Amino acid sequence: MNNETSKALEGLTERFAKLVYELKFDDLPADVLLKAKLIIRDGLGNQIAASAISEPARRVIEIIKDWGGKPESTVIGYGFKAPAPLAAMCNSMMGHGVELDDAHGSGLIKAGSVMIPAVMALAEAHNKSGKEVITAVVAGYEVAVRIAKAINPGHRQRGFHTTGTVSLIGAAAAGAKLLGCDVNGIASAIGLAAMQSAGIQSYLDDPCMAKPFSPGKSAFNGTMAAVMASRGFTGPKKALECNEGFFNAYCEDIRVSDLLDGLGTKFVIMEVGFKPHAACRFAHGPIDLAQYFYNQGIRLDDVDQINVRMCELSIRQASKPKSPNLNAAMGSTQFGVALALQTGLNGLREYWDGFNDQTVHKAAAERTNLICEPAYGVTGRQAAIELKLKDGRVLTHEQPEPKGEPTNPLTAEEMESKFIGLVEMVDTKPGLGSELSETLMNLEHQASVANIISELKAKNATPALKVL
Repeated sequence: MNNETSKALEGLTERFAKLVYELKFDDLPADVLLKAKLIIRDGLGNQIAASAISEPARRVIEIIKDWGGKPESTVIGYGFKAPAPLAAMCNSMMGHGVELDDAHGSGLIKAGSVMIPAVMALAEAHNKSGKEVITAVVAGYEVAVRIAKAINPGHRQRGFHTTGTVSLIGAAAAGAKLLGCDVNGIASAIGLAAMQSAGIQSYLDDPCMAKPFSPGKSAFNGTMAAVMASRGFTGPKKALECNEGFFNAYCEDIRVSDLLDGLGTKFVIMEVGFKPHAACRFAHGPIDLAQYFYNQGIRLDDVDQINVRMCELSIRQASKPKSPNLNAAMGSTQFGVALALQTGLNGLREYWDGFNDQTVHKAAAERTNLICEPAYGVTGRQAAIELKLKDGRVLTHEQPEPKGEPTNPLTAEEMESKFIGLVEMVDTKPGLGSELSETLMNLEHQASVANIISELKAKNATPALKVL
């Protein structure tokens, strides 16, 4: 950092801690309150569905169950309890494991897959109310999203997975608030989390089970940092801004304005978007466009060639012509576009069934081309598609933002339908989806979230998708 930046960031860790400590439920505007509840509901829905489908999470959950430990917090879907940091890790792996978690565009962060498991695990273990949970989540997003915005895309271009490296800092701040820490304690939690920051994206070059482990470990580390701080364990209270701190270690350039503008008055949680498709966020624009043509009557069998224009990072992140496993398919623009033209839908069920459709795999590998569009910049979410049909026609369409961004939002009905659909994919109590949706959208009236969380289990010890 240059001297000017260093001076501007002086005391930032403690400024964040003070903001988190002082935030009260009554300070939240109605739109912020609603957004927080939507994020909480969305995160829990993802975890429930993933309990039946995520193989990486299942393998880690088996390890955690074998280890045992104090039964503090529920492992969603599976129903057993584990120490809060371990339950947070398991639930975070599920929250990220079906590619449906909330996302912030310029921050390149999916904070909900870390924040919601961490906060909920601690809230269940310590009998916290819905108001306390909501306030902690909003506070945690203020920290995590502002940091993520300020350091990207440079942080991502160096190979880091922001959901892993930054979300834990917000989770630690939120958790420390929930556990009653003062300003110094919250600053310590932020520092302890920053010291544990980790996560690279090497899984993109070698498809494997590792992707959800990054946010999973982030949730564990953030939760652990909060617990440690609440027990008097001190951490570096200048961990973000000091010479040996997070910013100097993890990025080249810092946009100070993204960290400080509106701090304490503008809630950045409002900038977060939701995902309608079970796919990498960068694939959503092209999928929207392919679904548009499906709804116009075009089918995959009609198409000879598919050309998709995307930004530079979209191709780096989501270009997988071949998908050796389901996680890779969800992360593949080529597969997602082919699936959209085959079925018209890209939900979790469609990916689950579509992965076994060799027609989709063949079209993704042989007929779908991704083209870097310089006009979209490094991280732009714009997309354009060109379909060359077998009858000689050429069809084109484009859009500036994928569905689900704050500028192109999902409706309240679409959000509720997504949640209920995810819950009902798992063999749970009949009607749980609608019942739980109503409860979570009135979360501020809950004296304790523990009873809600304990309901989130499948009928069997090992969840499985319903046969629909």
